[in-house]
Amino acid sequence: MKIKRYVVTHLREAMPLIRKELGQDAVILNTKKVKVGGFFGFFQKQRLEVLAALDEEKVAKEETHEFATLLQSEKRRREEAPKVVQEKPKQTVEEPSKVTPPIQPAQQEEVDVIGELRSMKEIMMQMMENERLPKFLKPVNTYLEEQEYTNSIRSSIMAELLIRAKSMPGYTKEDTFDWMRQEFSKRLNNYPNIENTNKRIRCFVGPTGVGKTTTIAKLAGDILLKERKSVGLITSDTYRIAAVDQLRTYADILGIPLEVVQSPDELEQALTNLASCDIILMDTAGRNYQQYKYINQLEHLLVDKEISINLILSLTHRYADMKSITDNFQPLGVTEVMMTKMDETTVRGPIFNLMEDYKLPVTVVTTGQNVPDDMVKTSPEFLLDLVMGEKVYV
Repeated sequence: MKIKRYVVTHLREAMPLIRKELGQDAVILNTKKVKVGGFFGFFQKQRLEVLAALDEEKVAKEETHEFATLLQSEKRRREEAPKVVQEKPKQTVEEPSKVTPPIQPAQQEEVDVIGELRSMKEIMMQMMENERLPKFLKPVNTYLEEQEYTNSIRSSIMAELLIRAKSMPGYTKEDTFDWMRQEFSKRLNNYPNIENTNKRIRCFVGPTGVGKTTTIAKLAGDILLKERKSVGLITSDTYRIAAVDQLRTYADILGIPLEVVQSPDELEQALTNLASCDIILMDTAGRNYQQYKYINQLEHLLVDKEISINLILSLTHRYADMKSITDNFQPLGVTEVMMTKMDETTVRGPIFNLMEDYKLPVTVVTTGQNVPDDMVKTSPEFLLDLVMGEKVYV
């Protein structure tokens, strides 16, 4: 049993402290008035001493019982649910009936497994909403919530952790975070390969202010200095006066060619001029992603080109905005995603959210303004370290 003492002015001041430190299941053992402070017994102030306690063993048993009850009630609900019997359609001469093949045992088993998983996630959502998770699983759930993982990912991870907890009595908080890493490692195996080889021509798209031009300069420097390949730059961003000058400055520093285009014909000529380059990186205008006219212009510019489309997003955006951006750029055939401004936020959940929801690899993250240094090409280990909150890019 854990017992804590609180000295407060009023009982109402103690309640949030007790809930925060001991949880919703704590009980107040005793209250009494005490005098504190003063000088040689004078000028003392009257306060209220509150003793609160948490019976951890009892709470653990109640949580186990509650989870078992939830599972049992879900099983009973399924068994008692009325089975819908479909009436056979009347056969006519003009239209013979279509015979539905019976479900094979293997298919039925798969359906049952999917149903069980859905039920498990529903139960986990109930437990998370009611704060009824076992003690050592609560920090993991809180961490995933603070990192802004979607409810789908969070409930799935927590369901797996709860299963492990049931089979391993005496587990610790450290065990639960190790399990979390292992579960994310499994999920990475279901995502597209983040080390896919890009096509020779790479086009970069995205909304305003995400740092496309700077990211392209970092990639160009990396390809030139580390991969030892020749690089050419193309920009179609003629809407901003400083955009071309910014990219030209980077091109001059790196000693690589730059072509400026405004139409498909000019793009063809630019590609011809850069035919000797191993890799060609193409910048586009950072325009409002909600302007569908801009998306259509890009589609027209890139039609029939063997180009990989790299969507650049900022980790400082809300995930709801990232989804809207991705949805609007999907018609271009986005092949991978790069995340910028990771140094400006501590939230990492959107990286996995995007890979989970769109099955697109996140291949690069940027961590500052320095060209070409503040950029990391991702790997499974790097992403797993991000899940655990480790600043591995420093």
